[in-house]
Amino acid sequence: MPRNIIKSNNAIVAVSTGTEAFSTVTEDMNLFNAVQNTSFAIAIEHQPSKQIGTQDFSLNDVFIQPDVELTFSYYPEPKLENEVHGNFIKTVDNYNNSIQAFSGTLENNTNFYLLNNPDQGLDTLNLINLNGAATNLNGWESASFGNCFLTSYGLTYGVDSLPTVTTSYICSNMKFEGLTGTSMVPPSVNLESGNAKDVGRARFAFVTGTKSPVLVNPKNSDSTITLQNLQAGGQNLSGIHFVQSLDLSVSLQRTSSYGLGSDYAYNRKAQMPAQGTFNVSSLVSGYDDGTISGILANETDYTFDLVLDGSGKDMSYNIDGAKLESFNYSLPVNGIMTFDASFTFEVTEKRGLRLSGTYYT
Repeated sequence: MPRNIIKSNNAIVAVSTGTEAFSTVTEDMNLFNAVQNTSFAIAIEHQPSKQIGTQDFSLNDVFIQPDVELTFSYYPEPKLENEVHGNFIKTVDNYNNSIQAFSGTLENNTNFYLLNNPDQGLDTLNLINLNGAATNLNGWESASFGNCFLTSYGLTYGVDSLPTVTTSYICSNMKFEGLTGTSMVPPSVNLESGNAKDVGRARFAFVTGTKSPVLVNPKNSDSTITLQNLQAGGQNLSGIHFVQSLDLSVSLQRTSSYGLGSDYAYNRKAQMPAQGTFNVSSLVSGYDDGTISGILANETDYTFDLVLDGSGKDMSYNIDGAKLESFNYSLPVNGIMTFDASFTFEVTEKRGLRLSGTYYT
């Protein structure tokens, strides 16, 4: 059936296999798993300039290559493949050990591909191979994004929703094109030289990925939330609690450096530490003893553990060194008292946030 508009079943998201976007050789791809939404935006910055003697702008031109903001939302899965390929954590060598976020990945950059098949009635996942063999994508289309650096990672879930991860990237290049054969020229550029001379090929051969990922569910009996009671007292969080929603996010600021002779940023230096926030909402069952006066004299840090289970396969997040920023209570007429608390924490290559997962086939 000829395609009139692009629907979600007509597309898949793929990502490069390497840790550097620019390569002079042919590289394969990985499938980006369980994607729920993708969006991208470009802001073109003009620099207007005037001169004496006229009301008009003498110049109103673009002087640097526009950046692309790329965002994905997806369901997390215990193998943590998206976290690895998206450069949030390093390659998982041993699933028995937890992995520090950003350790060994800060300066990594990659290429993403939004691949669309031309048939309205066909599901794209059924048209590709996941055994490493190349797939002929003749007649397909691609929106591809080059030199993508991770800028944020977030996890959110609640009593009525599956956990969802949202990641954002700043990218140096983007292109749309029709596809032929089993490979294409990747969108990456050599950030040192500012051009794509001698760039290799991106082959439509998917090395990793799954068409039916294991989805984690916070309502499973093996999914747990381990929180600490507030130093100020109030709602009990460490024992039996009635958590309604959780939100974890990490923002990684980057400084883009430019030089003469190139339109592209030659560096996207990460500004450490990354800033993390953790928000929890709960129903109120009662008050534990405590007073806010103790915070000024002897403030304590908090540690939180989130375990998400999917059919006996777990993934977990461990936050340490968190500091309480605010909390509030609300009791409406004919309603239930609710409690909200917000924490901040720092993430470096050595501490702040660790992940662990479970391998499955």
